[in-house]
Amino acid sequence: MAEKEFYRQKAVDVLEDLGTTKKGLSQSEAKKRLEKDGKNVLQAKAEKSLVKIFLMQFKDVLVILLLIAAVMSFAIGSYRDGTIMVIIAVINSVIGFRQEYKAEKIMDSLNKLVKSPSKVIRDDQIGEIPQEELVVGDIVSLEEGDKIPADLRIIEAFNLRTNDVSLTGESMPQEKESNHIEEERPLADRDNMAYLGTTVASGSAKGVVVRTGMETEMGKIASMTQEEDKSKSPLQSELQSVANKIAVFAVIIALALFGVSIYQGYGLDFALIYALGIAVAVVPQALPMQVTVALSQGVDRLAGKNAVVKKLSSAETLGSTNVICTDKTGTLTKNEMTVKKVYFDGKEYEVTGLGYEPEGELLGEDGEPLTEEEIAEMEIIFDAATMASNAEIHEPDEEHPGWYAIGDPTEAALITLSTKLGTRSPKEDEENPELHEFSFDSDRKRMSSIREFEDGNYLKMKGALGSVLSVSKHILKDGEVVEITEEDKERLNKLNEKYSKNAMRVLAVAYRKLEDDETDYVLEEIERDVIFLGMVAMIDPPKEGVKEAIQESHAAHIDTYIMTGDHAITAQAVGKEISLSVDDEDVPVFTSEDLEAMSEEELRQTMEENESLIFSRVSPENKLRIVKNLKEQQKIVAVTGDGVNDAPALKSAHIGVAMGQMGTDVSKEASELILLDDSYPTLVYAIKEGRTIYNNLKKTVIASLTTNGAELTIVLLGLLAAALLGTPIPILAIQILSIDLIAEILPLTALTFDPASEHLMKSPPRKQDEHIVNKHSFSEIMFLALLMGGLAFTNFYLFINGQSEAVREGTQLYARGTTISFLTIAFSQWVNIMSRRYEYRSIFNKNFFSNTKMIYSILISIVMVLLVIYSPINSFLGFAGVTLADWGRVVLAGAIFLLGHEGIKFFKRKNETV
Repeated sequence: MAEKEFYRQKAVDVLEDLGTTKKGLSQSEAKKRLEKDGKNVLQAKAEKSLVKIFLMQFKDVLVILLLIAAVMSFAIGSYRDGTIMVIIAVINSVIGFRQEYKAEKIMDSLNKLVKSPSKVIRDDQIGEIPQEELVVGDIVSLEEGDKIPADLRIIEAFNLRTNDVSLTGESMPQEKESNHIEEERPLADRDNMAYLGTTVASGSAKGVVVRTGMETEMGKIASMTQEEDKSKSPLQSELQSVANKIAVFAVIIALALFGVSIYQGYGLDFALIYALGIAVAVVPQALPMQVTVALSQGVDRLAGKNAVVKKLSSAETLGSTNVICTDKTGTLTKNEMTVKKVYFDGKEYEVTGLGYEPEGELLGEDGEPLTEEEIAEMEIIFDAATMASNAEIHEPDEEHPGWYAIGDPTEAALITLSTKLGTRSPKEDEENPELHEFSFDSDRKRMSSIREFEDGNYLKMKGALGSVLSVSKHILKDGEVVEITEEDKERLNKLNEKYSKNAMRVLAVAYRKLEDDETDYVLEEIERDVIFLGMVAMIDPPKEGVKEAIQESHAAHIDTYIMTGDHAITAQAVGKEISLSVDDEDVPVFTSEDLEAMSEEELRQTMEENESLIFSRVSPENKLRIVKNLKEQQKIVAVTGDGVNDAPALKSAHIGVAMGQMGTDVSKEASELILLDDSYPTLVYAIKEGRTIYNNLKKTVIASLTTNGAELTIVLLGLLAAALLGTPIPILAIQILSIDLIAEILPLTALTFDPASEHLMKSPPRKQDEHIVNKHSFSEIMFLALLMGGLAFTNFYLFINGQSEAVREGTQLYARGTTISFLTIAFSQWVNIMSRRYEYRSIFNKNFFSNTKMIYSILISIVMVLLVIYSPINSFLGFAGVTLADWGRVVLAGAIFLLGHEGIKFFKRKNETV
């Protein structure tokens, strides 16, 4: 039977179809059903083993190329080269493993589930059983504060209201009833159903279990998250593109040179050595490690800002984000109802402070805070509101990082208001005990409480304005109680309309003193002739910093869409308050029904034409459709959310962003990024960090490929010179590895620490077809690589030609010549790395020392180079000590290379201004 039929059936028919009664199942029948259908649990995602996490690090294409080069080294007996390459690959994998393992451990601590026992009627007896033992047909008893243990069809309801925000996104408690519904309705409007994962805000009820485990609405969402495949990050795609080009280029060149060497008669060993030299030269051995370090450092910086990244590559993906699809409740707003306006005695007051933390002030019409004496004159309305409420607020504890509420959120807002103003006594219920309560119901739309005072008993009332006005006889005006007029009611209704248009929930407050003989407490006789005191208007307010973060997103050319299960008017009001619109125009709003009526092409066109949109009353399926449509447009999508209903979209997005404090475990599991402070501005900071990571990696990749190109150049020139002039090889394979491991690895890594540009968040996200190695960057790499490699070969050739005797391989003079080649490339690469920090500006600018890690890394690299050249181990690497004149050659080559680099920047600046 389809689930939708349960809410469209009468309760008695549902019980009959499920083979149960109001007395519940028998224990034996429940046992049979449990054995048949299984436990009421959600299937957990299989955990990754430590070995699998480690081995996954070797899937990187560049690491695979490095390992292939290592195998080639071992194959021809070059064990030193092969060992060093394997060490690099292992170090890279250890760094990646460490970061992902650390993220997994953080997730373990976040995902501690709290399972509550369920109150179940079996054999006409009520008792408690573990939630996982519930079966279809069980009768469940619910009270205020209970968690709904399965999907239920309500069969009895007593002023029941449930918090459905985690499932539907609805910010206000939903009134529930037991009557059947004839027409078809979306999930959020099925008022006779209660769903697993939601809670009871107020009232009590009985319901029959209609779905358990993975068959529940939450289970269906969990299934959707498991089915969704994650897309590759832009960085993964980019590096794969670079690696593929390198691999193809390496194979073609190596095979060609191998064939040429054999043809020229150099022998098999010589041909293999040079083929390996080419492979080593064109594969940037340390690049995978530098990428991993850059991402790891970015992840650590994000962790310092309360953003936990579960996968390294996700850190960079954030920087490519051009669309943020955000949930409203709990993400943009606090998910804590807050009183913002008070109307009392003909005047409007504004309330400061956010959420349930009792901090804030009451501001008069002049904007100034009221004094204690002025607040005391208004205490009558605050006392009436809190005495007609049952909610509580509590200080932070081990399970709650901030102030939290128990009970109805609207009542909690009233308690918070009187607590922050100091009008509520902690012993209110003892000093003025409740004699009787007339609970809220959907027909009356009000609640009343009879309280005992020293001078008699009083009725305290709160409720919808129309409901309270219908029983009001008097009103407080200018400090006097006078008879209420139609003009008063009209004025109050207009004010109520104004508040409602701003998506505020309005409660009217009233009271009256009971006569001494009014002791029977009959509803119709008690709730009459009350004195109207005023109104309070509340809303789930935007979090601190959200408006500024949205504005920063606009400046960064990032589209922002709200996807919420809440009502359109509420979402519009929040959108207006956080400046969602770029041009102050009304943001277009589309409901779930609007979405279902739109084709994929119409939806695509709508999103292409608008930088900001609001999708209201949307289901998890709607959210998933929106994300998939954006991905088909080649957009990089970040989705934020905290509820179960957000999980499929979180899983499908390039970056799923969950709230660490208020977020459900399902949403955290489906996400790549977790905001521990539940702060939207933290997400925008993470995007900035992601852009910084990419920009720095771009510098690193280009600088690394430049030196690899230079190594390739000197090898090719050496092969040509050997064939035509009989000169020895200008640089050894082990010396090429030494450039990567000793001379450049630290400076290249330090390049990933470069601070963000001041214009970083004022530029559009990079286009997806904009590759690191494109036509322009490739031309630049080729020019600088040819210049660097050419200078190195020139220095080597001039050195050996200037000797009085022939320079043969294996001699001290030959070692000195290859050392000059090594130093020329190393020195030029240091210049290249320093200059690479600025794409257009000269290396000589006021920010030269802004990256101190860069300065220190180059100094350390210089010391390391001097040690390997002048220490006894130099022969192991084929080095020899060089003279001051040799150093002069190296420095001169570096100066020439710097002029070439500055010349490129000069022409780039000139073209930029044209």
